Amino acid sequence: MQAHTPLTQEMQTQSVSDAVKIAANNFVLINVKVSFWNGQAKLSSAAEKAAAKAGANPEGTRMYKDLLGAGHHKLKEVNTHFRRLRTVLDSVSIPYAMAKDDGQRRGDKMLHVSRYPKVIAQLQELQATAFEALAQFLANYDQYRSQALGNDFGAWRSEAERLFPTAQEVRGKFTIEISDPKPLPVFSEAQQASFNVPASVMAKIVEQSNAAIAAQLEGAKQDQIKTSLDACETALKQLTDGKRLSNSIIENVKQEAVKLAEISSGYDNDPRIKSIAKEMAEGIANVRDKDQWRDNESAKLQAKAAAANTVKNLKRMAKAAPVATVPDTSGVILPEITADLI
Repeated sequence: MQAHTPLTQEMQTQSVSDAVKIAANNFVLINVKVSFWNGQAKLSSAAEKAAAKAGANPEGTRMYKDLLGAGHHKLKEVNTHFRRLRTVLDSVSIPYAMAKDDGQRRGDKMLHVSRYPKVIAQLQELQATAFEALAQFLANYDQYRSQALGNDFGAWRSEAERLFPTAQEVRGKFTIEISDPKPLPVFSEAQQASFNVPASVMAKIVEQSNAAIAAQLEGAKQDQIKTSLDACETALKQLTDGKRLSNSIIENVKQEAVKLAEISSGYDNDPRIKSIAKEMAEGIANVRDKDQWRDNESAKLQAKAAAANTVKNLKRMAKAAPVATVPDTSGVILPEITADLI
């Protein structure tokens, strides 16, 4: 196990159970699932003929084409509306699910309870807008289909005609699911009292549960450190060469600073993280508009210095020992028992 410095030892004034309880009081879990249609289809016969004409082996030859031709950009606009819900949720939340083999953390997101009402209202508004855009698209779908068949397929028309879904089938390909908020799966005292097991066994179950949740919270914290680092490195690069200054630099740094502060105050009260978040929000994002950097070289240099310092500190934090120590409970209780309970 990684050794703790005197600083981290001094900071460890709470048990992992306390840190988990703090997080349970400050975050809810939420998820958004969307599906949509990309408007493409595989033209098998056309691919075989093209391969034969080229003298190539048709096996393994595939041909995909946008079915809607000139109307495809209308479909892309609809898909953008549906994707926007995930983009917005990602911008205000921290991944809670553990990383998969590909490094992606799919699933529930941690959202600070103070922001839930505003975020859920925004998601519902985006949902309504997305389905309005879909309805407008479907109202003209048969027209897009006819135009594409008449103008874009040539000798492939007969095959393409069979590949077009009906407007009703297209409608079925679009879904949006906004989950209800869920609490972190922490054992309450009432739940513990309801289990008819010896106190010693319950203590082990709770300890194992806390360890599992703490591991995910540490993963969430590290994920936010990485996301913050990416935003600050981008800011540092652009403040250094000055070629791509944009308001998105300011917005992204502020956005990640808020989440970084939330994971600290809402989980382990790590003062180092709080300090970094403050420097991001006030030091790097020290102007409201990029033009203020162009007009004020001193403000730009101060932001650059803050960005360099923040990048250095975030890299240190990525390697730092956890403040809320995650106990090693391997072998304490069978993992499948805990899985059933949480």
